[in-house]
Amino acid sequence: MGVRLLVVAALLALISPLAAQHEPPRLVVVLVADQFRADYPTLYGHQWTRGLRRLFDTGAVFPLAEYPYALTVTCAGYATIATGALPETHGMVGNEWYDRRLGKQVRCTEDASATSVPLDGGPGAERHGPGYLRVNTLADELRAQRERPSTVVSLSQKPRSAITMAGRPGPSTYVVWIEGNGSWATSSAYTPTAWPAVNRWAVKHPISADYGRIWDRLLPVDQYRFVDDAPGEAEPRTFPHRLVSPNGVPDSAFATTWSRSPVSDAALGTLAQRLVTDLKMGQTPGGTDYLAISFAALDHVGHRFGPHSHEVQDTLAHLDRTLGALLTMLDETVGRDQYVVAFSADHGVSPLPERMGLGTPAAGRYTTANMRAVIETALTPFLGEGPHVLTSVGANVYLQPAALDGLRRQPSARAALRDALTSMPAIDRVYFADELSARGTTDDVVLRMARRSYFPGNSGDLMLILSPFWMAQSTSSMTTHGTPWGYDTRVPVLFAGAGITPGRHLDPASPADIAPTLAAVLGLTLTRVDGHPLTPALRSGK
Repeated sequence: MGVRLLVVAALLALISPLAAQHEPPRLVVVLVADQFRADYPTLYGHQWTRGLRRLFDTGAVFPLAEYPYALTVTCAGYATIATGALPETHGMVGNEWYDRRLGKQVRCTEDASATSVPLDGGPGAERHGPGYLRVNTLADELRAQRERPSTVVSLSQKPRSAITMAGRPGPSTYVVWIEGNGSWATSSAYTPTAWPAVNRWAVKHPISADYGRIWDRLLPVDQYRFVDDAPGEAEPRTFPHRLVSPNGVPDSAFATTWSRSPVSDAALGTLAQRLVTDLKMGQTPGGTDYLAISFAALDHVGHRFGPHSHEVQDTLAHLDRTLGALLTMLDETVGRDQYVVAFSADHGVSPLPERMGLGTPAAGRYTTANMRAVIETALTPFLGEGPHVLTSVGANVYLQPAALDGLRRQPSARAALRDALTSMPAIDRVYFADELSARGTTDDVVLRMARRSYFPGNSGDLMLILSPFWMAQSTSSMTTHGTPWGYDTRVPVLFAGAGITPGRHLDPASPADIAPTLAAVLGLTLTRVDGHPLTPALRSGK
């Protein structure tokens, strides 16, 4: 009898650690810093002392991670992070595209059947929902596969970011963003009325309370690299920046200015902390909750000032503090060993063309009107007078049905169109829809990336791949992204916390691997994925 008890005790000693090891964390946290380039930790990491510093020092970091598709824009990136699928699978090929069925350009989260639900008593006007997303998110699968209902919270300035991180509506699902007029809001797709927990906070924290604030450098000026007044930056090009409106009141123009400052990230961090507390996220054994936050100030600032500006560096320094406060709060409320974090970005960004020096490839700006004129001129000798272009949305060009028929019947017209477009300094390559939908193998790396950005019905009849460091002329964006070049595709991918082994891993990685890796930690099965679990990050047994 004594021997049997010893054997049982020995078996229990072996089983107990395994059981504890497979207990999933109580909270999964997905943090996305919009437009965070992969080289920022090297360029600016010396300025970080809190949250960013902790994540990069103690996490499982994949410094060679990059997006494997061509059109690197926000909606595509967030959907990829949230689902583990690529645009060719999840359908979110851009922030907007032309819907042939509706006969108009649509936003990736547009939903005519939904109505705005303001969360701060303000007016609401926008219509958003997850209907265009073709694949379940990690949060969707978490709700479906857990016996205890999971609380899901997804926060962002941008509806397209908050919605794609959360996915479908469900019980205890809170999806929050800021409308263009500056109101905190959600959609009737998620709730018919304002959630009390969010409404209480939003009423006390309207963005109008920040009217007149001064944004100045957080750190001593000698800690910033490069210059504060570079060619190509938006006006005003130097610190300090005052958060006001030309109209003298906190209107939509002020809301835009507010979004282009670190104050907006801090507000989201504060809201996240409040909801973790009020909703008791991660504080109940036997289940897992989901918190996703998109910090978009870096994107707005980067578009205006470029990746080498003092403004970008200062936004990162503020984000470091915002994340530090959030992680400290989670340590105290949830427990440091009870939550897992993923951190990444939706895309990178090009340097300002005006900052490109001698010895680099040509850089510049083109106009959409000029590009369309080139198409019309090239096709007129073959197809007669146009217009032959229906519309263009970013890299996607949609042709009139008659022009498509003509191109099919006249291969010479197709060749002439490609030659005319690629003769423009701004255009590196042109791909037609039949090339993008083909499934044969190819040695053209960029074509492979373009195919991963193609979704029939949403994508155009032509996809234009811009030359490196070229971009469309814009009155609001001094620089941008959306290409297959490294400055746009390379972003950080890292994990930290429960179930994660810290380290620096030079394995190939992609943001499409984030959801599969978190699913492995949580013990979930994802239905349609293109990524895979990054096993070097996982603790033994996960």
